[in-house]
Amino acid sequence: MRSSVRFLPTSTFLAVLMIAALGQTVRADVAPGDIIDQTNYQKIEGLVPDFITHWVRDGEMTMKIGKANFNPGEFWPQDVWDHQEANKGRYRIDENNGLIDVKTGKPARGVKGLPFTDMDTNDPTMPVMLMWSNIFAEYFLQGSTREIQNWLLINPRGLEKTLVLDNLTMSFDPTKSNYDYGQLTVFRKPFNISGIGSLALYCMYPLENGLRYAYTPELRRMKRLSHRVAGSQTQFGEDYAPDDSSAGGSKINLEEGIYRFIDERDGLVPYAAEDPRFIDFNEKGELEVTGDNIGPKVKVGFEDPEWKGAPWHITNLIWVKTKVYVIESRSNNPNYNYGPCEGWIEKGSSLHCYKRITDVNGNFWKGVYSAGDPVQTRDGKFRIVWYFGSVDIDTRRNHGTVNTGSYRQGAFRRVMVKGNEKLFTKSGYAKFSK
Repeated sequence: MRSSVRFLPTSTFLAVLMIAALGQTVRADVAPGDIIDQTNYQKIEGLVPDFITHWVRDGEMTMKIGKANFNPGEFWPQDVWDHQEANKGRYRIDENNGLIDVKTGKPARGVKGLPFTDMDTNDPTMPVMLMWSNIFAEYFLQGSTREIQNWLLINPRGLEKTLVLDNLTMSFDPTKSNYDYGQLTVFRKPFNISGIGSLALYCMYPLENGLRYAYTPELRRMKRLSHRVAGSQTQFGEDYAPDDSSAGGSKINLEEGIYRFIDERDGLVPYAAEDPRFIDFNEKGELEVTGDNIGPKVKVGFEDPEWKGAPWHITNLIWVKTKVYVIESRSNNPNYNYGPCEGWIEKGSSLHCYKRITDVNGNFWKGVYSAGDPVQTRDGKFRIVWYFGSVDIDTRRNHGTVNTGSYRQGAFRRVMVKGNEKLFTKSGYAKFSK
């Protein structure tokens, strides 16, 4: 029986080897200063989720490679370091993805700093620890926060409309409140939805009941809702759903999440700048960033007549090579809109930088990327990686939503705000909405 295997002539074989070697060169690692576009998109394969590679390959976006002149793992408020040793081994994750105080055996409350700083990738609960780090960074480590955000809804022809959101968060004293943290969210623009918003009060332990109200000024009515709303639901024409800002599953209903650690790898993480920016206290003792007078502004493709890519991409980011964790999450709630999701989280800062969202059948649906912005006070006692902006693209609608955060005219972000707990009541919420 004659073999079907054919051997190439030596000259042809060497030519094949040279082509393969050239292919490997195209796929070589990135370096600061590189511009990644359609001509060399192979250089980022494996360093970003597949949807980013495809967008670069198809000419929808380009990437400028930079370097970080800071250690992301050091960018936490002093409170984190003050309690790091005391928190080692003190907290664990239970079967409901809840945070348990090992000393008492009860759900944790009044945690100082971060519950987990040294995480073992062999621990099956490690992805849930990353979710808790995200919750603490947003609701506890910065004191009360107040932010005016701009959400840009963009179609292939350009800007469709801008939503202006007023957001106030506050953590509560566990000795005085049954709730651990709260959030007030109200639309300020456009006029036809101005004043519509929600009041949500949360307990840290997932199975404990929170409280949620919705308010509409036109009806002058406040309606109580279940606090367990599906975070995969969009509203007001946005592509963004509340859970899209989390690389994992549900931000609020953690008990619904099923997590799997995929790996730790080199990755490219989007950042606003290579160097940390200094922020200062205002006359009220708050740390403040405004879109009018500080730092780089978010530049979106539709605003640049020279931009050849998709109109919803942020064009002035740099992409920094660093270490990331990649995890998979899915929900056991049959009413959840998403199937398995892949999330990328920067090691050290816990910045939730990418989310690959599928539908319930596992088909790719949405791609999300979020950029970090390292900020610090001049004495170095407060430092954190904030979100500079995020892009949420619904590939089925061919539509994008960009959160420009504080970095647009008229917007701001304030932390260490002197909180007013009275606002987190029905009457206070109605007053805030006006």
